[in-house]
Amino acid sequence: MSPQGQRFPVVSTSGGGGVVAGRRPRGLGRDPRRPPGRRRTPAQRRGRPRWLLALTLAAAGAACVSTGASAQAPSQPSATSAPPGGRGAELADVLVIGSQPEAISAAVAASEQGARTVLLTTAPRLGGLFVLGELNVLDLRTRPELYQRGLFLRWWQRVGRRPAFDVDAAERAFVAMLSEAGVQVIEDGASPVPLLDQDGRLLGARAGDRTILAKQVIDGERDARFADAAGAPFTIGWRSLGVQQHMASTLVFALKGVDWARLTAAVKARGDSYAHVRDNVVWGPFGGYPAGYDPTSPSLRLRGLNLGRESDGTVLVNALLIYGVDPLNAASLARGRARAAAELPAVVSYLDAGIPGLEHATLAGAAPRLYVRETRHLKAQCVLHANDVLDNKVTPWDVAAGGYPLDVQSLTPHDAGFVYGVPDIYGARLCMAVAPRPAPLWVVGIAAGFDPIAFASARVVPFGMAFAEAVGVAAARAARLGLDPSAVAGDPYQVAAVRATLKARGAFLPPDANLPPVGPVASPYFQDFRLLLSRGLAVGGYDNDPRLEEPMTQRGFLYLLSNVATRFFGNSDAGISLLARYGTSSQRLAPEAALGLAYDAACLVGACPAEPTWNALQAAGVAPAGFAPDGPLDRGQAYALAAGVARLAQPAP
Repeated sequence: MSPQGQRFPVVSTSGGGGVVAGRRPRGLGRDPRRPPGRRRTPAQRRGRPRWLLALTLAAAGAACVSTGASAQAPSQPSATSAPPGGRGAELADVLVIGSQPEAISAAVAASEQGARTVLLTTAPRLGGLFVLGELNVLDLRTRPELYQRGLFLRWWQRVGRRPAFDVDAAERAFVAMLSEAGVQVIEDGASPVPLLDQDGRLLGARAGDRTILAKQVIDGERDARFADAAGAPFTIGWRSLGVQQHMASTLVFALKGVDWARLTAAVKARGDSYAHVRDNVVWGPFGGYPAGYDPTSPSLRLRGLNLGRESDGTVLVNALLIYGVDPLNAASLARGRARAAAELPAVVSYLDAGIPGLEHATLAGAAPRLYVRETRHLKAQCVLHANDVLDNKVTPWDVAAGGYPLDVQSLTPHDAGFVYGVPDIYGARLCMAVAPRPAPLWVVGIAAGFDPIAFASARVVPFGMAFAEAVGVAAARAARLGLDPSAVAGDPYQVAAVRATLKARGAFLPPDANLPPVGPVASPYFQDFRLLLSRGLAVGGYDNDPRLEEPMTQRGFLYLLSNVATRFFGNSDAGISLLARYGTSSQRLAPEAALGLAYDAACLVGACPAEPTWNALQAAGVAPAGFAPDGPLDRGQAYALAAGVARLAQPAP
């Protein structure tokens, strides 16, 4: 464990293998999670709840039930219905698992709404990604206005309301908000185990020799391992899209000796194509120089730099991608961090040689934990889909607003990531946090009910904190009224009451402006483009323009059809067959090749048209009515054929 207020040192792989640099003590003094004096929380001031007897009897009389831990997380505890011996059960209206920013937001909101709230964490410090992951630059959209207000804005104001913040200030702000709200924080080294009754209902959690019984439970960890152990259904990474991939992880590292004035002056002189400056943040490709770094391992890669400056001049760097890490396996995460840490001295030397202002920068340590971008996705009561985001979908059920780009970070060492589009605004509904089983369970943070493409926008912490605040309000209401999460999230009256409370708390709710979808809506191939985008096979970029009029190559069309077979049909062999027959010609896609490829692809997925003619493809629904190109196909036409093959499967979400 890193001492309070320190970053982990980085061990050099050159020279004598000694410590290159350690982070200075932050000077926090006492542990900020334990404010001086003993303060009675709202939970301690209230009497014993009437539901104690029912929960205690249900827990004590239940037969032992367990669910197997995920294969991706062998150390994850199984659920149990037998309360342990030792101390008596502790009581909560709302139990929040985890200490990520989203978990803290949910706990503070629930407690401020009068719920007896307990936050249970195994982490050595409070603040999750912002503190242990040391990600100090906010992914935040502020134009045309700030969509995330409420608790997020209160926290942001405490840390200075700048694009980057001090890690220690972030922790102090989280601690203060929990303390002021009266949340009981339990720091226990034992991983919490779900406590279920004989009917599979979630009663609370066991952690070591503690048993906590709760009316409502919120899992706010980034991997949702508690909810998974309780039996909530999830997909992992991009598996729901037919591929065994997830976004790469990152080790954030610290630099001392950066000449910030020289750095920012050079960036401004070279313009936005080189990099961007905003107050205490610099980000961009830097002319492609970082991406030119040659790592010692193919499982590492340097991308464009995101630099966030702390008040003492330390600069935190988000740039080093790590592949091959299982985000649900502690041993794999540790190996990934060690691999990245060993690379850092060479990375810093390389950056010093080519980035203005970094000539005298030295390595000052690295985050104790990895920035894990993607883990599980809850199969929630309802799910946020990519089309919801790009359709600017806003409803009277929404309790939070998003607007960040659909920015998928790199999935493999061979791609640089994908920007699928940029919405104007979209809404999130409570049902996206509701686990269909077991009740009464909510999930907030990156593991909530977002499909992998929509997740690329919804994954950012400011949005997550706003959504978690709404869930905290809803959970407090559900506890007070004796309702399950699904009953609150599915009742227009209850949702309206939650929305009214959020407005009173200063949260921003998306206005029903009836905005049109983003992108080339007038194109005859718009819906084809959007269908392919829903499975990650077409991109709109930051300008929402898929360039449908640009030419398509035969090779590009073959690869597109191969991916359609994989992501819509689960057929990973179709591409091999197409490749063997057609090769990898880079010529423009001729009508004859397009016809043959589309026909063969349809046959390979089990829906062969009557014959390889345009009329037969039209009759089978593969080609649009009247589709018979007389020259090389453009991207829009190729998308129409690929989408036609995709529609032979079950309709995509």
